[in-house]
Amino acid sequence: MPSSRRLKSKNRVCRAVWERPPPAEPALPTPILILDAALGMNERRQQPRAAGTWPPAVAVLVLAAALLAGRGGRAEPPAVIHPLPPVDATSSRLPPAGADGPRALLASDPSEYRPPQDLLPSETPHLTAHKNTFFQKLEFTATEVLPDGGDGLGLLETELSLTLALPAPTTEMPLAIIPTLATTFVDSPASAPLPEQLYGANLDLIWLPKISPGLLGVLGIGTGWYSDFEGPDDGFRLSGRAIVRYDWVPERMQLVAGVLYINRLNTKLIPAAGVIWMPNDDLNFEMTFPQVKLGRRLTWGPGFENWVYLAGGFGGNSWSIRNAAGDPDVLDLQDWRLMVGWEQKRNGGAGYRVEIGYVFSREIEFGSAPTVLQPDDTLLLRGGAAF
Repeated sequence: MPSSRRLKSKNRVCRAVWERPPPAEPALPTPILILDAALGMNERRQQPRAAGTWPPAVAVLVLAAALLAGRGGRAEPPAVIHPLPPVDATSSRLPPAGADGPRALLASDPSEYRPPQDLLPSETPHLTAHKNTFFQKLEFTATEVLPDGGDGLGLLETELSLTLALPAPTTEMPLAIIPTLATTFVDSPASAPLPEQLYGANLDLIWLPKISPGLLGVLGIGTGWYSDFEGPDDGFRLSGRAIVRYDWVPERMQLVAGVLYINRLNTKLIPAAGVIWMPNDDLNFEMTFPQVKLGRRLTWGPGFENWVYLAGGFGGNSWSIRNAAGDPDVLDLQDWRLMVGWEQKRNGGAGYRVEIGYVFSREIEFGSAPTVLQPDDTLLLRGGAAF
């Protein structure tokens, strides 16, 4: 009897499944009909059986098909979601990166997933001051020193220079070859008649030996002719320099010390010393004697940088001339200059610049006379281009 009651209970379950209304949304053929077709039961379904007359085996198959049909419909989310254990970045099986290579990172922590900085484009142009070729730079500069009054001393200085470089013996220790042609057009003061043109032609050889990783030498010798080419003396003289630069803080601060041999009429040697300090990419302070330059970068873009600066230095030169009496003589012009300028720097040392400045402590001196003339202070205008 218990077995009969269990059979009746199964039949009621099967009949309830069979009489379930079809789903509202369209679906594929239900597994029950497919199972009926496979078992050849279509004809039997045309003659419904009375309750309780299904064989037990058929009831079990129908129940299994109903369960399969339930799995084929919409899946209900599980009551409990078990998250995966977190990834331990320290136990990564990736091979370790080299000492100078990018570090392998996992994406388990998004804040740690960043591409190496050396693979990203630089935010700043990082211009180079030289070219990797024999030709380095061609530069032209013109300076107008305004006359100090109606009959004062006025000068127009033009200079054209070419810079070439050779490995000596390597490109890290180059030899710079710099020929220069200079012409000075003179507006003579009434108190001291001067030649209308003064000329200069010189050749500088400058070697840059790398003494150690942080110590650079600057050794140079120059030969030049400075004259009005009117007298018997062609104005030949030698010049030179010996300077060392120590990288105290690499790429940020250098110490400079040395001496310059300028070989002028009354000035032979002058010291060269100071500090070059670059606190950041926008500031450059060249606090050296005898040339000072304090620069501030304004804007930059692909291949260029725009700077403003305050500069100062030692001006003038010495020439062999024929004086107003027709005798061979030596003329020495000397002054100090303070300028405010704007320049655009470009790759390889190229660029443009314009300046306005103040000229003071001016002196005119002749080798044949002990008297020193002192013209009044004045202004200067300067422009230059380098390629």
